[in-house]
Amino acid sequence: MKDIPNDSTPGWPRLAAWASWVLLLVAASACATRAPSRRDISWASHFTEAAERIEARARVVGLTRLHDVRAEQAELRAWMEALSKEMALGGAEAQGPGHYALGCGARALGRDAEARTHLEAAWNAGFREPHVAWARALALSEHYRVLRLAAIATPDADERKVREEDAERQYREPVLTLLRQAAGAEVPSADFGAALIALHEGRLDAALALLESVGTRHPWFVEARLLRADVFLLRSAQRWHKDDKVHAREDLMAGRQTLQEAASTAESFAPASLARARFETAAMNLTRPDFSGTVLLLTGGDPGPAKWGVEALDLAARVDPGNAGFACEKARFLNTVAERPDRDEPFPGALLQHAIQAAKHVLELEPASTCGRAEWSRALVQEAEEALRKNTAGGKQLKEALELLETTPPPARDFAYHLLRARLLRAWMDTLLLVGRINDASPGWERREQAIEAYRSALALEARIPTYWVRLGELLLARGMDPATKDALADLAQAEAAWEKSVRVNTRAPEVWLLEARIRVAQAQRHRARGQEAGPNLEKAVAYLDSEYFRQKRNPSLQHELGRLLLEQAKEAWEHGGDPSALLDKAEAVQAQATALAPYLNLGRFGQAEVIVTRAEYAWRRGADPTGEAARAEALYLQTRPSFQAQKDERFVGLGKTVHLQARHLLEQGRDPEPLLMRPHGENDGISWLGRDRVVHHRAIGESLGLRARHSARTNPRKAEEQFSGAEQNYAEALKLEPSNQEIRLEEGHLFREWAVARKAAKQDPGPLLSKGLALADALLEERPNWPDALLLRAALLRTKDPGSVQARADRDAALKANANLAPGWLRLFPEDPPLKP
Repeated sequence: MKDIPNDSTPGWPRLAAWASWVLLLVAASACATRAPSRRDISWASHFTEAAERIEARARVVGLTRLHDVRAEQAELRAWMEALSKEMALGGAEAQGPGHYALGCGARALGRDAEARTHLEAAWNAGFREPHVAWARALALSEHYRVLRLAAIATPDADERKVREEDAERQYREPVLTLLRQAAGAEVPSADFGAALIALHEGRLDAALALLESVGTRHPWFVEARLLRADVFLLRSAQRWHKDDKVHAREDLMAGRQTLQEAASTAESFAPASLARARFETAAMNLTRPDFSGTVLLLTGGDPGPAKWGVEALDLAARVDPGNAGFACEKARFLNTVAERPDRDEPFPGALLQHAIQAAKHVLELEPASTCGRAEWSRALVQEAEEALRKNTAGGKQLKEALELLETTPPPARDFAYHLLRARLLRAWMDTLLLVGRINDASPGWERREQAIEAYRSALALEARIPTYWVRLGELLLARGMDPATKDALADLAQAEAAWEKSVRVNTRAPEVWLLEARIRVAQAQRHRARGQEAGPNLEKAVAYLDSEYFRQKRNPSLQHELGRLLLEQAKEAWEHGGDPSALLDKAEAVQAQATALAPYLNLGRFGQAEVIVTRAEYAWRRGADPTGEAARAEALYLQTRPSFQAQKDERFVGLGKTVHLQARHLLEQGRDPEPLLMRPHGENDGISWLGRDRVVHHRAIGESLGLRARHSARTNPRKAEEQFSGAEQNYAEALKLEPSNQEIRLEEGHLFREWAVARKAAKQDPGPLLSKGLALADALLEERPNWPDALLLRAALLRTKDPGSVQARADRDAALKANANLAPGWLRLFPEDPPLKP
């Protein structure tokens, strides 16, 4: 290369003179009668010299003190426009050399994608000189390193692996081939070329050794330092994943030092600043597992990767304030920092506001920028997700984000676009769930449908990343478990198919097995609701999650799901008349481990409380005092701090069960349960009633009123009638929303029997109530044949109607044969009619 001094002020007069000389040369060449080979040589020489002139001019500009380079860049762009005109006048012979010169010019201006396109066009046009191969190798290698750093910066391990494999597959052999074809080209340093070969052959130690002295011998050759920093980072990533944290940190520090030297050597060379920002983005994610190893503060405190990255991007913007790409890099970087789970908590709002400002600036500079739209939307989605974590509304941000994102033109709607759209729609669905359940005509339902389709669109473009199959599966599972869904079995089957796709690409990721566990629980509940065996669906999932591999993972979510599976197995054992105690003990122990692993999460406490309240219910059904276990469960529920509406409802349902179990026990002792039923469970309980799921709300009131009515019936039949009527109305309201809920219908059937008993005692006609209860019991048995609980309900209703009913006795015997655990409950109702001993 021929470096030229920056001894003239950029401007049109000098450029115009140069361009006139170029056009004269073109005219002379066009009119000449020399042989084609001579013309080709002339074009090659001319365009090669032009490329060297542009590169030298750009290098001199980059090596000057920090300043706004837009004037010099305008000069270079004008030179390139003149070269384009030459190509047009020069015909076919000028195309290869011309594209080569334009490619070199685009590289000098930092337009890397454009540079690769021109250099490939030069190659395809037959211009394959060694220096062209060298230029192509450099351009492709630089792009390869950008992709590798972006892969390291990717939080998801499977997506990171896919990106790394793609970069290797697409660029390793092409770059090595071009480097071999570049033999004989005049290059700045033979060691630099050898280091590139070593890098692409995976010999990182050798590459670093070759590059060690290049920067010293050629201080102007900043690219050597940038390559060395990238190699340090790649080796650091290798060492980090091998758990060699000490040497990985040393490589990170060495890489930072190398980048600092490059930036101080070429203050106006913007790619050096961009390289620093990309380095810190990757370093932040690389050190994510060890939060103590990185300081992320953007304001105050010691400097860290986040602060260094922002400083580097600000320097790039000072060099070229009009570059939309630099503003995009800043918006992307700030969004990435805000998404980190270990970010500095006081500043997420400020980070996102800075990201939005940067994204807006992108669109000011380049209104058609898809990056500006994506990063602005991404920041708004994060704001909404932050609001969701705090149980506040984020719908406004999500509406704005969706409107903005959907202005992206269809050709630009790539994998990242569909993923961001799916994330946005899922967050919107969760926001709508804050105020209650969704139904098939609600905006929440529509958002879920759209999110499912967005994930499907993303997976149609890239199917190798299990995380996104899992997210699709989670949405399908949620739809399948929704009472309003039209084809639950199809949704569960699709969720399982998504899980199977995720297993094909990765069998080790925890979220894959979390999804499987949730699907198995849903299938078990579905099978049980249809009177089918649920055990086989649970056994395999339990065996896998209870393996040594997952025990070593010590993952609280996996522990929680294992506890849920064990609880389902305990329920299955109870349903078949077995003793669930051992399974309940194991489930409680597993949930306690989940709490110990993550005491700041609610998962383990919720799971443990659910196990204990189930144990309390089974104790009551067997005729024992449930008070102790119910009190334990209540204490755990009160320790939880729910983040989402579903958890709030789960907490309320659990607390309701503990209270209702104790109230039933009081009733059986002839005591008034009302003080217990009216006892508040927390200082915000009254307010939280307003946002509760309406099914949960009405079912809780119905059960509470039914218990109070049973006590009132002993002394005040009129009051009891009002309370029974109120209970029926609440159950009816719950069933309007969820007509297929078997548990609510079973409870309502028992309410009708108890109400009939009260009416009978008050010398009133119990017939209509018994008929309603029998209709419920018959419908339940049609859906779930031989369900012991429904058989026993029908037996109780028939026995109340006619103590000598043959059908009542047959139903009773069939129920207790299927589940002997229900015998104490029957004796509680009809002590004079004990079942026959086997």
